[in-house]
Order: sequence, then C-alpha cells, then structure tokens
Amino acid sequence: MEKKLKKEVLDDVLQSPPFRRSPSSCTLLKFLVEATLANKDLKEATIGMELYGKSYEDEKSAANIRVNIYHLRKKLDKYYQEEGKDNAYRIKIKKGQYQVEFLKNKEEQPQEKTNQKKYYIAGGIVLAFLAYWYFSSNKYVPLWNEYFDNNEETTLFIGDFFGVMGTTVTGSHGWNRDYNINNLEDYYRFLEQHPDKKEDIKPANYPYVTGMAAIGTMNISRLFHRQNKDFNILFSSQTSIKDITETNSIYIGPIKNGNLFIDFFNDANPNISITRGMLSYTNPKTEKDTLINLSIEDGSIYEHAVVSRFQGPNNREQFIFFSDHDIGVKATTERFTDIEWIDSDFKEMIGEHPYFTAIFLVKGKERTSMQLELLLWDVLEE
Repeated sequence: MEKKLKKEVLDDVLQSPPFRRSPSSCTLLKFLVEATLANKDLKEATIGMELYGKSYEDEKSAANIRVNIYHLRKKLDKYYQEEGKDNAYRIKIKKGQYQVEFLKNKEEQPQEKTNQKKYYIAGGIVLAFLAYWYFSSNKYVPLWNEYFDNNEETTLFIGDFFGVMGTTVTGSHGWNRDYNINNLEDYYRFLEQHPDKKEDIKPANYPYVTGMAAIGTMNISRLFHRQNKDFNILFSSQTSIKDITETNSIYIGPIKNGNLFIDFFNDANPNISITRGMLSYTNPKTEKDTLINLSIEDGSIYEHAVVSRFQGPNNREQFIFFSDHDIGVKATTERFTDIEWIDSDFKEMIGEHPYFTAIFLVKGKERTSMQLELLLWDVLEE
C-alpha cells in the first residue's frame, strides 16, 4: 500500500466529524501515522518528547500517553463502526502497540473445508471434555473467573475521602473534608488559587472511609480466599492512572470523591455516563433518556448503586461498585460474590453477558435487610 494512499486514508479520518471535534486525538493519530511511515521506533518516551517537549515527565506523561492512545483506539473502532464503515481501508492500532496498521476494512476470511467432519468430531470431544472439567471445577466463578485465570495481579481500590487539617466548624483544629479536593493535585491547585490559605490548611496524613469499605473488602476477600487467590489494596485518593492500567482492578466506593474510575466507566459505557452525581442513560433503541440522582442526601433507607464489569486498558479486567452511601456497596458486593445468586437470579435478569452495567435501587431499613431492585441495565462489548 503506497504512502500516498495511506495519507488519504488518514485524511478521511481526520476530516470526519468525530475527529474534527477532538483536536487532541487528531494530533496524536497524525503523529503515530507519520512516525510509522517514517519507520520510527515508537515508545512512550519518544511520543512523550515529541508531544510534550520539555514538559515531559516519565511516569506521569507515560500514563497519560497510554490512556490517550487507549481512547484513540476506542474512537477509531467507533468511527469504523459508524461513519467509516464503508471505507475501503481502515487504520488500526493493536493493543499494547503504538505503530499503526492499514488494513482492508472488510476482509473475507478463508474457510477450511478439508476434513471438516473429522475436525468437528474431534473438536466436539475435546470441547465436551473441557466443558466437563471447567464446570465441575470448584474454581469456576461466573463474572470473576478472568481474575483468577489470566495470571495478572489484582488490586482492590477502596474509595476514600482526601482530608485536610485545619479549623473545624467548632473552631478546633482537626480533619476537614471538601468534595472539591480529592487528592494532592486538587489540594495544590486549590492553594494556587487561594494562596492566603497556605498557612491555614495542610494535607491530612490519613484518609477517611465509611463502613462500605470494610464490608465490601470482607465480601471480596471471602471470594478470593475460596479460590486461593490474593489481591493488593490501594486507596483511591493515592491512586494514579498507571496503578489502574497495570493490574486487574476492582473499585468499591462512592462517586462524590471524584475518583479516576468514573472516567474509565464513562469511556466503557457508550450509552451511560456519570457527571456530578447524576447518571444519564440513553436507550439505544428508543433514544429515550433516563436521569438518576446517585448522590441523594439520605442513604440510610434507600439509594442507587451502579455495578459495571468491563475490559479496561491493556486487556485488564475492571469491576466497579459505585454508591455514595454504605448500603449500595454493601448489598451489591454481597450479591456479586455469591456464586449461586450470580448463576441464577442475576443470569435470569441480564443473561450470560460477561461485560455489562446494571443500576440498582437498594433498600435497607437502618442499613440492614438490604434488597436489590434492578432498574436498568446495558450490555457492553467484549
């Protein structure tokens, strides 16, 4: 394929409405294509120096590059499913790579016809044996098996609240919480905007968590213990993008702490998004919009909870349990670590879809006797 044609394929993408609205994606894609055509050795450091120049910082910028290319890859996939579905050629960035490939958009795969009957019989015997072994094994856990079988480390990220030490409402000195300051980066940004506060507040040396952290961790620990597996634990306020993208991850906690998993969730869910405590769902068939307030004031009797299972960057698994009060995470982690419930009730509700998002209404008087009511759900691409 000639360079001239490859540049024409690139121009078609850059001139499309989705990419014209995203200049950062255009800049990154153009750079990757030109570097590939020039046979450059594309590494994070190379991309970082070209795009960031002197402001490039190894760890921080490398994480940003990985996330930006992940988003670019998803944007390209969506483009070729919609506006570019009839294009003769497509641009592809393989997972874990930065070079681009130019492929025919619709290539017919050759079919093997020789000895098909023998292959089917032999394959059937093998599959039957594997199915018997797989389902008779006590290590098979619906929705969770990838966490136990893909040989990647797992990290449980606990949604905590970042605190500052300063004057409390009673006039004494102690721990304070502001939902606009969720990590050290927010803290220093606040001080830049309010330099007069530098002498009044300091970062607290410990985070704050609610009861959902203990109960959620206990429920997940029991499941992993039964499979002879372990996991690491990090607080969300001390988490970087790199921490999330390098391991299989589970998040339990609120959304009002502005955690990084909200962005991963929004990116993985084409029909659902969370912004400032509100969940928005657009039904792809009816185009009807549904709004759900996730940040209700009183969560002692009922609240909404979001459970989402999807594949994140670098082929890592992500399982998210969102709720702004205790009962949502307590109830959903209890149910979703109950193998019998997943294999019966949940399968009845949603079917056998490994990647999904489900929104529940959780009821529990005095935060006990909790019940789940499925309000809506959406199947995600594998």
